[in-house]
Amino acid sequence: MPSLRTDTVSLGALALVVVSWGCSPDESSTGPSPTLQSSITAAATYTIRDLGTLGGPFAAAYGINNAGVVVGRSSLGEFPDTREHAFMWKNGVMKDLGTIVGGSQSHANAINNDGIIVGYSLNGTGDTRAVRWTPDGRKRSLGTLGGRNSEARGINDFGVIVGWSETLSGQRHAFRWENGVMTDIGTMGGSSSEAYDINRGGAVVGASRIASGKLHAFKWKAGVFKDLGVTTAGGGWEAKYSVATAINTKGQIAGITGPPLDAEGEEVEITRGFVFYQDRMTGCCHFTRNTTKVNDINANGIVVGMEQDARSPEVDYQIAWVDEGGNTAPLRGLSDEPSEALGINLAGNIVGYSRLGPFGPTHAVLWSRQ
Repeated sequence: MPSLRTDTVSLGALALVVVSWGCSPDESSTGPSPTLQSSITAAATYTIRDLGTLGGPFAAAYGINNAGVVVGRSSLGEFPDTREHAFMWKNGVMKDLGTIVGGSQSHANAINNDGIIVGYSLNGTGDTRAVRWTPDGRKRSLGTLGGRNSEARGINDFGVIVGWSETLSGQRHAFRWENGVMTDIGTMGGSSSEAYDINRGGAVVGASRIASGKLHAFKWKAGVFKDLGVTTAGGGWEAKYSVATAINTKGQIAGITGPPLDAEGEEVEITRGFVFYQDRMTGCCHFTRNTTKVNDINANGIVVGMEQDARSPEVDYQIAWVDEGGNTAPLRGLSDEPSEALGINLAGNIVGYSRLGPFGPTHAVLWSRQ
């Protein structure tokens, strides 16, 4: 099946796909090299924990902060009850975060180290609204840029929130929200943009249409866009589009490009991973299959995501992975069925989802680094 991260993250016809720490600004002259040599050199092992659901057959965890608090979304009951709500998991207890007034669905995307959670909720008319939850569960709709829908995707430790919102004309634009004010950060010359993450230094990453209509990954800070391009360094591949999904405090940006030249004319879902650092895009995070999805990167440069074979008739067979020091390895799920790693914190603890068995339920999971 398609990735569970793609349900609300689309730019035009393309559906695509966070926690910061430390005091160093982004694009620091120190830190790991572009080859992602981690400061943690010992080979890591992980134990998996089933976090369960809110009562239904599905849950997925999207973010984890440095205190180990996990957020995501879960179904509430068996079919025909299709409602899904945002959740917070802490100390073994999964709490339903609810929706804004009149809504039936909500989804938590990220949490900062103060426990502030962001995501979205449907309202009474079925529109999507970016939402901020406080640690005690109080909800606030962040509004829109004049259109009907919006979603919050990332938050830093200063409480600055980023995401996307429809404008009055119906186009999606990346936004930055601070102290009650949502600001349109614009595009790189095209019609639309979306922001997916923000680091402690205030650097925002995402994807924007450029003047030609192509989709390019960007970094934005203090009103200035940087186009990250689509070509990897060192004899790598040139692709048609790129998307930046995460940024850490050192300024390392993780994301995907696609489709590579050997897949031209095939599905746009055939993608490869990259890390962009100090003006260099380097390929990463590939070990067996032709399609890689990169979801998060922590302060030590450890990257997490999912891999599958988009050319195979069994395209729903997804494998969660972790990449450390340039070495990509699978993460063992609750079974041999699909799994995906969606978020990672400073300690290297990873969250995502895993299916319990063939045609079985999908549960939120936590992989703890040993």
